[in-house]
Amino acid sequence: MPDQQTDNSEIIIRPVNKQDAGFINQLMNCPSILQILNEVPTVLQDWMDAINEWLHDDDEEDYIILEHNTPIGWIGINGLMGQDRTAYIKMAVLLPEYQGRGIGSFAIRNLLQNFKSRGVAKFLLYTDQDNSRAHKCYQKCGFRITETLTETMSNGKEIPRVLMEAIL
Repeated sequence: MPDQQTDNSEIIIRPVNKQDAGFINQLMNCPSILQILNEVPTVLQDWMDAINEWLHDDDEEDYIILEHNTPIGWIGINGLMGQDRTAYIKMAVLLPEYQGRGIGSFAIRNLLQNFKSRGVAKFLLYTDQDNSRAHKCYQKCGFRITETLTETMSNGKEIPRVLMEAIL
């Protein structure tokens, strides 16, 4: 089935808060997401602790993506305190039923514009070399592949990856 666009007028992007731990735990334990991201299962306390750290870390900002006030995704940004004005997308993930509808690229473009207005000049991210859906989304947002490498992931697998860059 081809990807379908969604009406992005109902998409909201807001900062993560402590009450989002349950949603992020659900999102990051979804079997298809665990597989595509080469992650390992987590427990709610992991996300409660992580959010507590993020909320006290000036180098990082995390956002929940909502449709009709329902949480559907998470984007994490870090590297905000670097002197080189380069930030990183550490995570960008949507629930499977919301993927392929333009929501991810809409959210990323909005965040990139926000960070550009705050002085960030460049964004970097890493993704799996064979994750064509992610590549397509990131390319829509102005990213291009600048390097290929191999990384050992959380699940212990050695995975071919790419570094992508967007100049703002």
